[in-house]
Amino acid sequence: MPTVMLGRRSILAGATALATPMIMRRAAADTPVQLISHRYPALEYYADKMKTALPGVTVDARLMPSGDAIQLQRIQLSSGASTMDIMWCNSITIPSFAKSGWLEPLDDLWEKHRKDMNLDDINPAAIKGCSYNGHIYAIPLTINTLTFAYRGDLFEEKKLEVPKTWDEYIEVAKVLNAPPRRYGVSASLKWDQPPAELQSVMNTVGDGWFDKDWKPTFNSERGVKAIETYKRLAQYAVPGYTAMGNDECTVNLGQDIATMAEQWATRCSSMDNPDKSRLVGKFKWAVPPGGRQATITDAYAISKFSTKDKDMLFRLLASALNEENQRGAAALAVPPRRSVLNDPAIQAKYRWYPAISQCLDVALPLPQLPEFSEVGEVICKRMVQAIVGQMEVKAALDEAAKETQTMLAQRGYYK
Repeated sequence: MPTVMLGRRSILAGATALATPMIMRRAAADTPVQLISHRYPALEYYADKMKTALPGVTVDARLMPSGDAIQLQRIQLSSGASTMDIMWCNSITIPSFAKSGWLEPLDDLWEKHRKDMNLDDINPAAIKGCSYNGHIYAIPLTINTLTFAYRGDLFEEKKLEVPKTWDEYIEVAKVLNAPPRRYGVSASLKWDQPPAELQSVMNTVGDGWFDKDWKPTFNSERGVKAIETYKRLAQYAVPGYTAMGNDECTVNLGQDIATMAEQWATRCSSMDNPDKSRLVGKFKWAVPPGGRQATITDAYAISKFSTKDKDMLFRLLASALNEENQRGAAALAVPPRRSVLNDPAIQAKYRWYPAISQCLDVALPLPQLPEFSEVGEVICKRMVQAIVGQMEVKAALDEAAKETQTMLAQRGYYK
């Protein structure tokens, strides 16, 4: 057997090669966890909590406006880069990112940590907003839903009941409509608001937006009736509603310009802020007529391309979003944990929370179609044209259905 002579350089090279994987693993573990997130007070709060959630784990958080965050996420994820570990996302972006294979499925980790992280405490509506095709892709950090905001004092004065149906809503709006002093309702059909604003009427009066195969149902006989119903309500709305979003709607309510509206839960506190409302203490909240209104979940997801230990990343997120931290954020955003949202002390402090809890029990996310941001814009453009009388309702919805099917067929649907 021949003798093999190894020089010092060869021995060192071999040792270095053997050590390299271990060094790389250690370096990956020692480098900070990279977070890319949208910025608003609740997200800033949780990003800060994440930095101390797990001992020995450092988090580098980059917070920016939502459009910038989504653009940067898309650039990194589409290239398969491992430079981002966790990201802010919501129930609008999750289907798109999940379909593209960019997000780590969390089903196994969720089941593994269900008990020790008390994950059953999270509102099912929030979990649904973090899911796509039956799989969970993110952990909820806040949940928003539309509520029905109304003038409790005027309802009592006029002996009115909170409307349970859209027909009742229209009748109450007619009774309370007294222009130009005060309008019966404030509507919100500005650019990105129509899908949420119309969600309840489409899901209760109508047949919803799509069937299980993503074929349009919004132009069915009931869909036409839904838009005609909203059109009847709009005749009692503050003028200019096609240029109004929920911020303008909240101003209309707080400044005694309108008596009722679908209002996002995040805007409820404005009604009791004397700097923003002339009617502190006079508004009440309930489930929107018919329920099945829009809900949007903000969440944290794990990049499929992260080289960090996925179990560690999951525990990091779940720890940052624990019950104690959500109690601390209750003033900033609606907590998805039921133990916090339904706590009598929290509900007494934030008097709109009982109604929000009831709203979440019946709320639904917008269609979890990855392309809904695009097709929703097309659909709602036609719906708004029908509501303001630029097109006949049936013709507008049929045109929207045709445009939607063409777009989705090009994307590989309807095979």
